[in-house]
Amino acid sequence: MRLRDSYNKKSDLPYTNVSETDKFRPIKKYKRFSLSKIVYLIIILFLLVLIFRKDKKDQLGEILKDKFSSDINIKKNDNELRYPDSSKTSNQNNNNDINNDNDNDNIENTDAIQNNKNDDDYDHYTVTSDQIINNKNDINNDSNNKSPDSQSQNNRSKENSEKDEELEKIYRNTVAYYDLNDFQGSPFGKDNNQLVLLCIPLRNAQHVLPLMFKHLMDLDYPHRLIDLAFLVSDCSENDKTLDTLFEYTMHLQNSTLMSLLNEQDDLIKERNRRLRGTNDLYLRYMDPDYVEKIQNAFKPPYHSEFNNPFRSVQIFRKDFGQVIGQGFSDRHDVKVQGIRRKLMGRARNWLVSTSLKPYHSWVYWRDADIEQSSSSIIQDLMKHDYDVVVPNVWRPLPEFLGNEQPYDLNTWIESEQGLELAKTLQEDDVIVEGYAEYPTWRVHLAYLRDSDGNPDQLVDMDGVGGVSILAKARIFRQGVTFPAFTYKNHAETEAFGKMTKDFGFKVGGLPHYTVWHIYEPSEDDLQEIARKERKKRRQQKIADKVN
Repeated sequence: MRLRDSYNKKSDLPYTNVSETDKFRPIKKYKRFSLSKIVYLIIILFLLVLIFRKDKKDQLGEILKDKFSSDINIKKNDNELRYPDSSKTSNQNNNNDINNDNDNDNIENTDAIQNNKNDDDYDHYTVTSDQIINNKNDINNDSNNKSPDSQSQNNRSKENSEKDEELEKIYRNTVAYYDLNDFQGSPFGKDNNQLVLLCIPLRNAQHVLPLMFKHLMDLDYPHRLIDLAFLVSDCSENDKTLDTLFEYTMHLQNSTLMSLLNEQDDLIKERNRRLRGTNDLYLRYMDPDYVEKIQNAFKPPYHSEFNNPFRSVQIFRKDFGQVIGQGFSDRHDVKVQGIRRKLMGRARNWLVSTSLKPYHSWVYWRDADIEQSSSSIIQDLMKHDYDVVVPNVWRPLPEFLGNEQPYDLNTWIESEQGLELAKTLQEDDVIVEGYAEYPTWRVHLAYLRDSDGNPDQLVDMDGVGGVSILAKARIFRQGVTFPAFTYKNHAETEAFGKMTKDFGFKVGGLPHYTVWHIYEPSEDDLQEIARKERKKRRQQKIADKVN
């Protein structure tokens, strides 16, 4: 029997007697089943959330606890790092003059460690008489050996009881008080035991290091009052400046460096004798009196400070992206001066900010390639009590070029023409003094020199050069820098002079007190020397034939 649907069509469904109450019963059962599944799923999810939150809370507690433990251990390890023998060196020289050397050493360590945490892209070495310490490696090794995980596992039960003791040690070893009024710098620094930070930037400087260290040893300002800070940066791939610096500084602190340098000089002379040649052919064309003076500059007897170790030696290695060559023509090309000077400003700022300590009264900047300088230069500059003071800088020349020449034209007195020139330039343009492209008509310290003039005569300056600068440490603490940007259309040391004066400090130069820079033959000079050598050989051959 077939049924008809609502449209009066035959249905294929068999006839069944379905009551109205049972018609939708399967659908109701399905709904009840679905609701049960949803309720069970919600309960399961709720339980999972509770479990997850509990685990997360426990993990967070462990992380916070381990982090606090890590901070305690790292600070403890950091404070165990010391500058070996710096206080020992001071005591060997004078046990009564500086009583706070050990405290200063502790602060040095803390400051160096803080700097390491702020910037990982450099190396910091401390040189003592018996070892070279890579401070960053020592810190990392200590931290790795005493990791937070191992400490939390092995000493978790002890940390709560020892926490107060650890914090007390940290505060005792890292907190110090300095009255900066005691470190303002005075003209009698030697008598008042004032500490000098001597900063030397180095790049591809291996060949001048022997001369540089001879001059450092020749300084008669007490070595126990001088902290040396070297910055090695942007050296060529095969350059050995850093390795040579390690070797020389260890001998320096052992008072054996002069013996090593004399041995090396003898080896060079023997090699030149066997090869019948020389590395210094240009010396044949220099003033004989000057050559004799240079060759006899470091002969005994030495003054009492000569072989004494310095208070401390720090070596930093950090690159700043300097790619300009180190040749005389490369460095002094007008086209690269702006870029080069700004990068040099960055390097100087980094070195002084990293190495300057609260107890330094003076900062002495010195280039490595000074050939002749007075052993008393620090005292000679210091006695004028200026915030920044520089000597005159000249260089020797071959006789066929006139024997001598002003070297540093960056120390000058501002002129109206210079100010007007700056108004015509773009904001980022850098005036490069001493070049025809920038006619400033300024008065240069170099051209005020009189060989018979009073070496103590002082003249106020606006810009300064960087060969030899003595500055009071307070100017750096108050914000003066070597601008690594265009400051009043200048950069680096010249901008440093202008900024120093804008801060209200005094800047001066000594026109008749002369420091001599080494002679670096230009390509034209070398060609002229080669031409003269060929001429000599031709004349010698003719003379031999005649004889």
